[in-house]
Amino acid sequence: MGRQLNVQQQNAIVEDGIRRTASYWRLNGIPEALKIAGLERGVNWSKSIVVDLDIDFPGMPSLFGLLLTQDEKFIDFAVNTDESHERLKSVECWDDVSEKQNTNFHNRGIGVGRGALALKALRELNACGTVACEMCWYLYGISFKPPLCGVCAWSR
Repeated sequence: MGRQLNVQQQNAIVEDGIRRTASYWRLNGIPEALKIAGLERGVNWSKSIVVDLDIDFPGMPSLFGLLLTQDEKFIDFAVNTDESHERLKSVECWDDVSEKQNTNFHNRGIGVGRGALALKALRELNACGTVACEMCWYLYGISFKPPLCGVCAWSR
């Protein structure tokens, strides 16, 4: 049996997962129907991140998950779409769940709350002009490397 991870290691794994998810959806683009639903509700997608996104899970709406907006609001969403996720059919849920998120950086026994880690990822990704330049990749461990960052001017 392997050794258990300490709290800091567990937090690092969760933080990495949030950052990778956010970076993936920024780099590859979110489904068009979700983009439309967000735009209709004031989401600036270039300054917001997808924290969780489940697609076509049996018995659930087409797209559901959690996003963190440019205003640092956590939004629980569930939308129904066509099969290609291009056309929005209905919005089942679009709720501000910010008050329910653990945004504390010091929690006894668990360390940093998941909400605090998501806020950290949002702030770090928004500090860079692109999804993640090589310098940002080096600093934050993001695996996507566009050729040039508009903020720090680092290039390959």
